[in-house]
Amino acid sequence: MKEEKYWILLSKKITGEANAGELEALEELINANPEWRSIMENLQELWNSKPAQAGGVSYQKKEDAYLIHINRLKEKAPDFKASAEPFANEANIDFQAQEKKPFYKHWISYATAAALIAGIFFIYQFAAKEDHKEIASLKKPANEININPGSRTRIQLPDGSLVWINSGSRLTYDNSFKGNSREVLLDGEAYFDVVKDAKHPFIVHTSGIDIKVLGTAFNVKAYKAEPVIEATLIHGSIEVINQNRPGAPGVMLKPHEKLIYNKFPVADTRDQRADVTIPAEDEAYSITIKPLNKNIADTDITETAWVYNKLTFEDERFEDLALKMERWYDLKITFESEKLKEYRVSGSFVNETPEEAFNELKFLLPFKYSIKNKEVKIMRK
Repeated sequence: MKEEKYWILLSKKITGEANAGELEALEELINANPEWRSIMENLQELWNSKPAQAGGVSYQKKEDAYLIHINRLKEKAPDFKASAEPFANEANIDFQAQEKKPFYKHWISYATAAALIAGIFFIYQFAAKEDHKEIASLKKPANEININPGSRTRIQLPDGSLVWINSGSRLTYDNSFKGNSREVLLDGEAYFDVVKDAKHPFIVHTSGIDIKVLGTAFNVKAYKAEPVIEATLIHGSIEVINQNRPGAPGVMLKPHEKLIYNKFPVADTRDQRADVTIPAEDEAYSITIKPLNKNIADTDITETAWVYNKLTFEDERFEDLALKMERWYDLKITFESEKLKEYRVSGSFVNETPEEAFNELKFLLPFKYSIKNKEVKIMRK
């Protein structure tokens, strides 16, 4: 729904019909989603240069672009409707108060206008490419999925593969998968159930390793801000390639194995967060493979339980669990005691509220807490 609201407000800004409250609401959306600013700037520039006439684009082609874009929005959000009604009652946006000015003859609603602008944008990009003009946005992936903290989602890729995306994650991928390989870029955590296609390998790019598969189910945890990347194989086979070892052979994983990759040199073998070992002096990075318990259901495997809406943790440092809880509940957690960070704990949360989760943890760990405006302070008793 945020994307639809963005397109509605953007169309009003570009056509000069946005009031001060709507412009402020648009700016708030862009501040929360910085990647949308470049879209606005490109569309504003194209609108000012009358892109609808570029390359001889006909009225009928613009109509086709609108329909194509509407279908794309519906694919991304099944509940998408080309209507401004969902936002008509918001206190800070008054869609009814101002005079209605026609945008295009056959498109009256601002949501439709937004979709048309986007359609023109895509057409203009194509025309510019044909004329060998450099437009930075052409180099961007066709699809980018961003999941806010506290949310999780499942999508289907163009080849039919399914991806569950965890909170605080971003997945980008090409719109067609028509090349020799099917490639995606992941910043965060995702569970992949890949359709087998021997002629078109599936590759997941992260900030430190690439994962190549033909058809399998596996989990990847690769947040750029974290020093460790994990790849957990459930069934099938995957090959992990170290981006910092060009030409080196990849590491093959077997079902129910987890690969842990440390992005940085390991300075202390007592670091239990990843069970890593110190590499040789000529090594810059560490890879460790750990077996998983084969006698438990997939729903109870710590690394993949989140797919089933369970936050599971096993012998985890309280500080590391807090990071997971920040994403899971959309919180900001701070510790007033360094000692508390090092306590280790095991358990799981399913439907607990943040308060219920912390109250359950208090039975296991000696701490107290306070919550105010999604900010949590962890203190010693």
